[in-house]
Amino acid sequence: MTFLRALVMLHRLAGFRRLLLARVTSQGSDGVFQVALASHVLFNPERNTDPTTIAAAFAVVLLPYSFLGPFAGTLLDRWPRRRVIVAGQLVRAGVVLAVAGLMGLGSAGVGFFLVVLLVFSVNRFVLAGFSAGLPHVIAREHLVSGNSVAPTTGSVAYFLGGVLGGLIGALSSDVVVVVAAAAGILVAAGSAARLPFLGPDTASRDLRAAAVLGGIGRGLAEAARTLPRRARLLLGLVFVSRLPFGFVLLQTLLLFRGPFAQPNQQAGNAVGFGLAAVAAAAGFGLAAVITPWLAPRWHPVPFSARMLAVSAVALLVLAPWLNPWVVSSVNFVVSFAAQTVKISIDSLLQTHVPDPLLGRTFALHDMMYNSGLVAAASLAAWTLPRSGAVTWPSLAVAGLLAVIAAGLPAAWGAASRADGRAVGAAEDVIGPGSGPGAAH
Repeated sequence: MTFLRALVMLHRLAGFRRLLLARVTSQGSDGVFQVALASHVLFNPERNTDPTTIAAAFAVVLLPYSFLGPFAGTLLDRWPRRRVIVAGQLVRAGVVLAVAGLMGLGSAGVGFFLVVLLVFSVNRFVLAGFSAGLPHVIAREHLVSGNSVAPTTGSVAYFLGGVLGGLIGALSSDVVVVVAAAAGILVAAGSAARLPFLGPDTASRDLRAAAVLGGIGRGLAEAARTLPRRARLLLGLVFVSRLPFGFVLLQTLLLFRGPFAQPNQQAGNAVGFGLAAVAAAAGFGLAAVITPWLAPRWHPVPFSARMLAVSAVALLVLAPWLNPWVVSSVNFVVSFAAQTVKISIDSLLQTHVPDPLLGRTFALHDMMYNSGLVAAASLAAWTLPRSGAVTWPSLAVAGLLAVIAAGLPAAWGAASRADGRAVGAAEDVIGPGSGPGAAH
């Protein structure tokens, strides 16, 4: 099924339309916000940040939620997900306004990044809620299409939000852009309030925070004990798939701040990096078109292995020639491959993980996603000079991807056999058709 056919087919479903609108408004607002953040921190000539400092900023913003995410994910499996999403959007709007206040004071220190951390944490929590709720608005046989349309349309909205934020910033200031982002988040909260039931199927009757938090440890132990082997493999693959994307992202940023930069041209340098970002967005868009058509024909796992190989080949062939056009091409191919793998992983997780564990699973998904980006940024900080103008680390990442792509089908087969034995053992004890994932 092509992307446009999938979009038309899914758009007929009222629940999916509302979910898509809530996601688009949320991610569009995030794009507006992150443009102002990049302008304030990364392309400000008064802050000559090096690779280590940028990697540290990645870690400060992403890692704390990565470790707290599984605990927060328990809430998605115990509280009504629609209510959690609406509350999360309202909290995010308030914190974004706090960021605007700090920007107005010229802050970019530890306190500033801690507030930004809270914005990113709540945002990832909301996105995990959207992913966990998707199986409640479309049939499971359409999950590949749904995971192509919803996140990719959200990514397009994120990109358009970035363009809008850039236009607002050109006419005003970073503070005004952030206030506009907060207004957009409030619109997203209103859209989320109109969402249908998103689960969980077994929501707790006791919604008091103390009761929910008291069950978090037991819930995580349950998830660790019952999560299928295939799901664990997929979560590891999430981490791996972010490595080339995060590495190329940081190297591109350094190149457009260094060798590709024009002296005293802050706006021009940001536009140059923006063009590479456009190439990455085009890669995400192509992934949405290709994945629903090819993934069912090749099966998502062999398809993901081939896409990792495509990313490795791109790094091997293109990385030795560093100029703006080549770097933009690498961004296109790596983003395309990363998004195809993500769509496939999301669909497989929603297929092989029972609904009562989906919230925690997608919180773990975000943990691996963010950790992969931080690991990639740390690798780049360790291997790249301030200019970013070196090629051997890209070749090393390509070699790692090639090895993982070659071994992935065999690893999936072994995990599937292990899950089959586990289901068979459960059926021997409690009767056929009762084990987790037995329907699959």
